[in-house]
Amino acid sequence: MPRIEPSCSPRLLQALVHKVHQHLGMDFSAGRSSELLRRLQLLALEQQSDEQQACDFTGWLQALAFADWDAALLQRLVPAFSVGETYFRRDADTFDWLAQHHLAALLARRRQSGQRSLRLWSAACCTGEEAYSLLFMLDELLGAERDSWTLELVASDINAAFLARAEQGVYGSNAFRSNEAAFRRRYFQAEGRFWRVRAAWRGRIRFIQYNLIDDQQACPLANADLILCRNVLMYFSPARATAVLKRLLGGLNDEGLLLLSAVEAGIATQAGLTGSWAGCNYALAKAGPAAAKPDVFVLPDRFVAPLPYPRAALNPAKPAVVVEPPAPPPTPPIPPSKPVESLGGAAENYWRQAQQALSASRYPEAREALLGYLTCAGLSRNQQHQACLLLARSWADQQHLEEAQDWLQRALQLQPDSAQAYWLQAQLAQQAGDQPEALLALQKALYLDPDFILGYFFQARLLAAQGRGQASDKALRVCRQLLAQHSADTPVPQADGMSCAQLLRLCEQLMQEALSCPSP
Repeated sequence: MPRIEPSCSPRLLQALVHKVHQHLGMDFSAGRSSELLRRLQLLALEQQSDEQQACDFTGWLQALAFADWDAALLQRLVPAFSVGETYFRRDADTFDWLAQHHLAALLARRRQSGQRSLRLWSAACCTGEEAYSLLFMLDELLGAERDSWTLELVASDINAAFLARAEQGVYGSNAFRSNEAAFRRRYFQAEGRFWRVRAAWRGRIRFIQYNLIDDQQACPLANADLILCRNVLMYFSPARATAVLKRLLGGLNDEGLLLLSAVEAGIATQAGLTGSWAGCNYALAKAGPAAAKPDVFVLPDRFVAPLPYPRAALNPAKPAVVVEPPAPPPTPPIPPSKPVESLGGAAENYWRQAQQALSASRYPEAREALLGYLTCAGLSRNQQHQACLLLARSWADQQHLEEAQDWLQRALQLQPDSAQAYWLQAQLAQQAGDQPEALLALQKALYLDPDFILGYFFQARLLAAQGRGQASDKALRVCRQLLAQHSADTPVPQADGMSCAQLLRLCEQLMQEALSCPSP
């Protein structure tokens, strides 16, 4: 397949940045234009024929920049800007919070007044997992009286392909998380390797195509009791995000709530809005004297319960100079991170508290500080990314891999070219026993940071475990070459104090093990 080299004049690039912002709300200005080019390059590779790929990529970009971005063209472009990472009951503590602190009281008031109706909107619903999760939760809350209630549940997305999949209600294993066998049996029927939503819940959600930033489109649901719009505003420019927030809040009734993701709490603050925590999400009420008052945030039990798991897997002790066989070398630690820009005031205080709490293994305190940090106005995407990485690290240190993966995905959504994020992803995959996924993530980390010494050693270990001796030897050679550029007592970056001499001894041990157990 011919390789397309992304190149673009400043004028053409500015036209593309403007078009994307105008029609999709996404902000690729201020140094992010190269990310836009990468996205468009991948789109061209996926959608163009081999003959078209051989054509001048700049010519394709020029045609795109000056075309009329009508509905048909937008649908061809949307896959380059849509994130399909979601699953059922994502942020489960938020769903628990909704049931206990918002919907239960609302249902009681409606029963008392004789108004047995609810209106809910899942905005940017992707492939429908969030909307179905809401429907399942409501049926559980209503129980035997569900038939006497009128539920209007709307789910919208700009991506027509996502909506088509949502209407089908068929999902693979990636839409679920572990320990959900009972959940699947209740709400889904098996169809080969997939699960389809059972007939009792199909056809009860109205899926519609809707562009959140198009203020000319009529709102798909007015007078709503609940709107979920999570993990989408963080891609918009501040002006676009503020405008969308105001329209969403305008769609609520006086008792309604708007839920954003934790990452988007700072966007609300920057827009002059004040909310409160709802589980690990952020809740906003409609402005006005009759506005609902969300409960003051209390950390859920998962944040504070003592956990029996050791930290050793992701925070190993400093290895000795002499490593005794046959004990394997420790899994490398997650690198520390820090905000690149300085904000001052509350943001710096929250960040300092989080760092201090993490260094003392006070994980609930660290997470509370990081969530507070994310509410601060003016955070850059990189600062939000670093906070999400630390939240992922805090869960990983306590062996809560699902929570760690969830925050890691948020970090990657904010900064898709983060070597640190892929490094953590490799470690989590290795811990979960998924060596192919670990190697894939590690390959991405090394592509982004080709001088990552510890990454090559980790890669060599994984390849050796798969019996791929030749590839393992190659990774070890690169690792040793990089080590040779430093003095023996120099600490290896991101290796928790391990010196170059110590890592070199580990390399030699791995080579000896390979010689004693040659691959077939």
